[in-house]
Amino acid sequence: MASQARVVVVGNDPDILQLIGQVAQPLGYVTLHVVATEELQKRLVDLRPELVILDGDCALCRENDTLQTIVDIVRASPLRPQMLLIVRTDDSLRERMWRHSAADDLLDKPVETLDLHVRVRSLVRVHRLTAQTLRDRDTLNALFELSTFSSAWAGADEVLQALARRVSEWTGLDHVVVTLGAASQPEIAAECHQRGRSGGHAFLERRHAELVARGEQLLIDEAEGVLVGESQASLPYVGVPLKAHGSNVVGGLHAWGGGPLPGGTHLRVLRVAAERITTEIQVHESNRKLEEMVQARTADLTAALERLRTVNTQLIEASRDTVMRLARAAEYRDGDTGEHVERMSSYAQAIARQMGLNAEEQALIKLAAPMHDVGKIGIRDAILLKNGRLTADEWEVMKQHPTIGAQILHGSRSRLLQMAEEIALSHHEKWDGTGYPQGAAGETIPLVGRIVALADVFDALTTPRVYKDAWSVEDAVAHIRRESGKHFDPRVVEAFEQCLNGLLDIRSRFVEPVAQG
Repeated sequence: MASQARVVVVGNDPDILQLIGQVAQPLGYVTLHVVATEELQKRLVDLRPELVILDGDCALCRENDTLQTIVDIVRASPLRPQMLLIVRTDDSLRERMWRHSAADDLLDKPVETLDLHVRVRSLVRVHRLTAQTLRDRDTLNALFELSTFSSAWAGADEVLQALARRVSEWTGLDHVVVTLGAASQPEIAAECHQRGRSGGHAFLERRHAELVARGEQLLIDEAEGVLVGESQASLPYVGVPLKAHGSNVVGGLHAWGGGPLPGGTHLRVLRVAAERITTEIQVHESNRKLEEMVQARTADLTAALERLRTVNTQLIEASRDTVMRLARAAEYRDGDTGEHVERMSSYAQAIARQMGLNAEEQALIKLAAPMHDVGKIGIRDAILLKNGRLTADEWEVMKQHPTIGAQILHGSRSRLLQMAEEIALSHHEKWDGTGYPQGAAGETIPLVGRIVALADVFDALTTPRVYKDAWSVEDAVAHIRRESGKHFDPRVVEAFEQCLNGLLDIRSRFVEPVAQG
C-alpha cells in the first residue's frame, strides 16, 4: 500500500484551509499549514511533503524577499516538492511566479473544489513518479555495474573483496562480510569495514548458521534488540543466503551497522549481489576442477564456459530490461508505445556504427537512447496529454523535459547513465543553434545527441499516429536532406543515407499499430 501523501499549506485563510482539507481528506492525504519561513523549512525536513500550496493572499507571499525565501527553501529540498499557487487572476504575483517557473501550477480564485481536487492529485502523482524514477535510476546503476562487473583478476578472492566493497557503498552499511561453508564451520571469504572492525565475529557464526538452515533472507532492525554474545553495533542487520544450483546454500552475505535498515530498492540490489557473488564462487570452483581435467574433459569445460556466458547474458539482459521499462514509463505517459524506443535506439546504433564509433559506444547508445524522453515524467498531464495546440506558456513548460530528464539521470558514475544524460539534454538541440533547451550549435552538441535527434525524427515521420499519417520513406529522407546543416549535423545525415538500407531492415522487423486515443 502506498504511504500517505503529505501536503504543506503556506497561509492561514480559514476558507482556503477548509477547502484544501475537504479535498485532501478523501484522497487520504495529510495536510499541515505554516505561517513562517522557519516553520516551513522545518516541515520540509520533517515531513518531506509531495506538495506545497501557496495562498497568494497570505502575508508571507505578499513580501518579495519573503516569497523568494519560500521558493528557495522549497527548491533546496532533497527531493523538491511540487508547488501550487492559489491566486487571484488580476494579481501581479501570478505573472511573476509563472514567468520565473517558481510554481508548477496555478489555480485562480475563487477556487472550484473539482479544480483543486484534480490539481492536487495530479501534482502529487507527478512528484511520486519523479521520486520513483530517481530510485529506479540508482537501482539501475547498481544492477548495470553488477551485470558488467569485471572478473579479470588473478583469483576469486579479489573479486569477492571488490563486490563486498561495492555492496557497502550501495547500502550505506558499515560492514559487509561474505561467509562460506557448512552451518557449523563458516569461513570468511571477503570482508569490508568502512569504520574499523566491528568487535568480535561471534554473532556472524550464529547468523551464518541461521541463513544456511533457513535458506531465506534475514532482517533485524535496531528496535528488535540483540542476542546474548552480540552488541548493539551489530544492528541493523541484513543477511542474504548464497544459493548455488538446486537451492543449496553455500554461504551468506551479511551487512550491518550504520543504518538505517535497507529498504526494497537496496534489498533488491543485495539479492542480485548475492547471486553475483555465488556465481563468482561457482565459476572459481568450476575452473579449478576443469583445470585438473582439461585434457580428458574438454566437453565439460565448454559446457561450463557456456553456463558462465548464459549467466552474464541474463544479468546484462536484466539491466537492459530495467532501462527499457524506465524509458517506456515516459513514452506511455504521452500515448506513445514501446515500439518507438526499440526501433529508434536500433536506428541510433546503426548510424553510430556507420560513423565509426567503437563497439562499446555502439552498445551504450542503443541502451541509452530509449531514455531520451524520460523527462516527460515530470511534465504534468494537463500539458502532456492536452488535446490541441499548446499555448506559449505551456510550450515553455513542455520544453523543460530535456532539462528534467538530465536532472533525473545526473550524478551517476555509470558510463551508460552519463551518456543517457547527454542524450536527454541535447536531443532537441539543432545544428544551427535554434533548438532547445540551451540553444547549443554545431559540435558543441554531443555527437550522441546529434545521432539520436536524427533517429528520433526519422522514426516519428515514418510512423503513423492518430493525429497524422506516416510519411513515405522517400519523403522523410528528402526532409532530412533539406534539414542538413540546419536541424541536423551534415556528417550524421551522410552516415544516415549510407546505412539507409540497414535502417529499413530494422524498420521491417517492427510492426506498430496506430495508437488509439
